[in-house]
Amino acid sequence: MHPIRRESVADLVYEQIMEQILKGEWAPGSKIPSENELSRLLGVSRISIREAFQRLVSLGILETRQGDGTYVKEITPGVYMNSLIPLCVLDPADLMEVMEYRRIIEIETSSLAAERATEGDIDELREIYARMQENQHDTAAFAEEDLNFHLAMAKASKNSLIIKVNQVVKNILSKSMSDIVASLGTNMGLYYHKRLIDAVVRKDRELARRLMAEHIEGTIESLQGRFVS
Repeated sequence: MHPIRRESVADLVYEQIMEQILKGEWAPGSKIPSENELSRLLGVSRISIREAFQRLVSLGILETRQGDGTYVKEITPGVYMNSLIPLCVLDPADLMEVMEYRRIIEIETSSLAAERATEGDIDELREIYARMQENQHDTAAFAEEDLNFHLAMAKASKNSLIIKVNQVVKNILSKSMSDIVASLGTNMGLYYHKRLIDAVVRKDRELARRLMAEHIEGTIESLQGRFVS
């Protein structure tokens, strides 16, 4: 670490602390230097240090123990993703770009879900599918449950990074799902989601992967046909 000599420094203090954590210089569970110590080390005011601390605490990266000091928390990939949320204020995404994202992420996610899903995960998928059936003539409600199904598949993968990334882009996924259901209807979703549940129940990774690939590729082809026509 090195002294910071700019006037507006809270963000730079934050970056230097994050760098120390990411490099393993301050391991999870370790106590970091106090505000006074960092103020002297970096050549900045305690206010700037405090602002950086507050930001890191709010992201779940540091924790302050009353009367004891500030410690690095045990950090999962999901916690790291929290620090990216302010950077993910995106322009409205093109529908086909969203489908490309889903092609990359969801096919392998479904394979992990088939391997790792618990009985609770399977029950959740079945409950969502039942609500999809109930709402098949209400496109807005169906689209909401359709997205919930895909998020539940991600949850069943037990990969915290996949789960968190989906939460970060959830609004984009929600808008695209509404557009898809409004354009293509509900039949495709009902057909593939029922079979995906069966694949997860059977713990058949290859079948789950193939079904999700067919589902997404079929959606892309149908959307392209609509756009061309």
